[in-house]
Amino acid sequence: MKDFLEKEFSAIEEDVRRKESHAIVTRLADIQSEPISWLWQGRIALGKLTLIVGDPGLGKSLLTTTLAAIVSKGYLFPVDNSQAPIGDVILLSAEDDVADTTKPRLEAADADCARIHALQAVQETDDEGTPVQRMFSLKRDIVRLEELLSSLPECRLLVIDPISAYLGDTDSHNNSDVRGLLAPLSTLAARYKIAIVAVSHLNKGGSGNALYRAMGSLAFVAAARAAYVVTKDEQDPLRRLFLPAKNNLAQDITGLAYKVITAENGQPVIVWELEPITVTADEALTPFEPNEEHTATDEAVGFLRDLLSGGSMKAHEVKKEAREAGISEKSLRRGRERLGIKPRKSAFEGGWEWGLTEDAPSSQDAHPKTEGTLGDTGHLGGDSEVQKSIFADDG
Repeated sequence: MKDFLEKEFSAIEEDVRRKESHAIVTRLADIQSEPISWLWQGRIALGKLTLIVGDPGLGKSLLTTTLAAIVSKGYLFPVDNSQAPIGDVILLSAEDDVADTTKPRLEAADADCARIHALQAVQETDDEGTPVQRMFSLKRDIVRLEELLSSLPECRLLVIDPISAYLGDTDSHNNSDVRGLLAPLSTLAARYKIAIVAVSHLNKGGSGNALYRAMGSLAFVAAARAAYVVTKDEQDPLRRLFLPAKNNLAQDITGLAYKVITAENGQPVIVWELEPITVTADEALTPFEPNEEHTATDEAVGFLRDLLSGGSMKAHEVKKEAREAGISEKSLRRGRERLGIKPRKSAFEGGWEWGLTEDAPSSQDAHPKTEGTLGDTGHLGGDSEVQKSIFADDG
């Protein structure tokens, strides 16, 4: 009898809830159009979720530390020199200790640590009235996160590294569960105009399609407005590539490359290359076939030497000639990198052009020039007025 009554009451409560609910509809004529606001122009938007994925040990956490440092002082971002909006940063970092890793790295990056806040735990009271701490959960503690954002009106960036550590009991491979978790997070991003950067690992799949390589449900990539892959340069184990896999809010953009060096305080810092790179995330994740690819790369090197021996050419013309010669874009890119060819803006007609250097190297050790990260101000952005190059090149 008790069970029957409980079921009846539950049915009545559910019926009341249904009667109280209603659809919310807004006429678009009543909506004020707004431009996209950017944390990093064209790459990371304010009010949106961005995903960074890559294998462990490639410096994803160091990359987000770099972003935090730039935002904390309103420095310029690397390569394109866009201005970061100065503001507070919230860090959810499950893998690095704040005292011996996170803070020393931020100090090496010349961050304003007064603007950076580590959300380390949630404190509750157990049944006996004793205060206890537990790990923050995106599922259970979204209200607490909003309380924190309300207390930091100048917050511009929230880093969740890795997002898998903060899912609580959410099944990371279940699309509906993941969407249900990320929806309120995206709502907070929009409400408080902050950029949320979530870090994830790559799965073990062999697919070269970057969008299918993020760990867990495809809903993570679907919810993010932009997604980036961090991967090794297969021809240089010290070089890292930061490549766009998806960008729903801006035109397709080029990737960036960087290396990690040691700062004066013994902490790792990022050195950005001065030029963007054209390799795609899909190409970088495609399994490497050494014998076949080396032969194809050698062919591309010879092709480029012959084609550009008479002088620079527009990049699109080079690619057209390569297609007609049966050289793939992937082999052409490897050939260009081996020769040290750096795409540059045409001074007269605009657009990109390729040209051989005076002494074009033929080995795979040729790399573009790099941009220093620890200039007079010590930050890791791209302010060329105060940043001096740590070294002229990598050779």
